[in-house]
Amino acid sequence: MEAIKYVVFGVLMGVANVIPGVSGGTIAIILNFYDRLMESITLNFKVIKRNLPFLLPLALGLAIGIVGLSKIMSFLLNNYTTQTYFGFIGIVLGSLPLIFYKAKGPTKKIKAANWIPFVIALGLMVYLAFMNGDKESAKAMIKYTSLNLESFVVCFISMAIATVTMIIPGISGSLILIIMGMYGTIYGFAIAEFNIPLLIPCGLGAVVGLLGGAKVVRWLLDKYEQLTYMAILGLLVGSFVQLYMLSGIVLELNATLLISLVVATITFVIIYWFSSQEMKRDKLETSSK
Repeated sequence: MEAIKYVVFGVLMGVANVIPGVSGGTIAIILNFYDRLMESITLNFKVIKRNLPFLLPLALGLAIGIVGLSKIMSFLLNNYTTQTYFGFIGIVLGSLPLIFYKAKGPTKKIKAANWIPFVIALGLMVYLAFMNGDKESAKAMIKYTSLNLESFVVCFISMAIATVTMIIPGISGSLILIIMGMYGTIYGFAIAEFNIPLLIPCGLGAVVGLLGGAKVVRWLLDKYEQLTYMAILGLLVGSFVQLYMLSGIVLELNATLLISLVVATITFVIIYWFSSQEMKRDKLETSSK
């Protein structure tokens, strides 16, 4: 039963990693397995062996979520762009209370100085939102369909960077790939079409990004927990701007707007419920200590 639960968690995290604007790390926090995931991503084989009953079903679910959703996401983003992105907006808004709760920590207060990384991260995301005005083309564009030195290097670096961001709560690796113009190549072609030659540098980049990113995140949360969560909160709020611009919404009363708002409300309620459950669990654990 425990294995099935982690397969499902892996599927949800994989799905989140495919969706531009949604962070797999945020999903891991919402479902209360982020700390264990960060502990398990290491080159210490004793730690890996101890966590295999958790890692194997999670990895299986992650693969199912990423591979299974790539084609579906391409279809939804190309045919129901506005509704799909409003669904993402609901997910982001629903996760904000949990990240803010994590940022406050046991003191229940935010240090004045820690609003600085929030503002910087928010400003960065807003800047990126306006820097690349042709994101729809970047999302659909496929740069590489065969393996050569250039495609190997670009796919490796792009996937390494994206994987680092995927495990940081609040940052969307897929959105980073869109900004780099590699979303179409990696998700729309290499993964969706199961192109093995291009999957090789993507896989190697993912491993490097995963190991390096986990180490960085563990260090930041250990040394600068509130500062890190405030930066994550800024990135998450900023991603709302990204998603709104990607949606191509026209603010006039029509069926598209109404359906988009309904979808955003549904996804908001679902994610907010998961977030509230995590906050309740954390409060119970804190009070029992």
